[in-house]
Amino acid sequence: MLKQFVDQLSADMGMSESLGVNDDGSYSLHLEPDLHISLRENPDSGISMFTVVAPLPEEKREEFLLKTMIANLFGRETGGAALGLDKDGKKITLLAFLPLQVNYRDFHDFLEDFVNYADAWRIETTDFIEQPTD
Repeated sequence: MLKQFVDQLSADMGMSESLGVNDDGSYSLHLEPDLHISLRENPDSGISMFTVVAPLPEEKREEFLLKTMIANLFGRETGGAALGLDKDGKKITLLAFLPLQVNYRDFHDFLEDFVNYADAWRIETTDFIEQPTD
């Protein structure tokens, strides 16, 4: 199902050809130089969307992590996605799951929301990093 959605998305975005599948079975959507969305289909959990949002702030790290935990609470500030850390604990990530029983419009709308939340958290993280320290 994801393949058909990716083909339709590629056409909607005016790409000359559809996104190709990566060696690991995922698709990579490069929207900006620093905003890449990985899409993957899993028969058990549906379609996953993943992106690295920004580096984890070095100053006031605990304060920022608390901010992300509050944002994850009930998914209100993440659109139902989850903020987390990469395996090295150095970058903020955003991950979401979409059930397989969706149509293309639902997929497209969910992806659009995911991208908007990823971009908003990228800005939020950058602004937090640039705050003067006490």
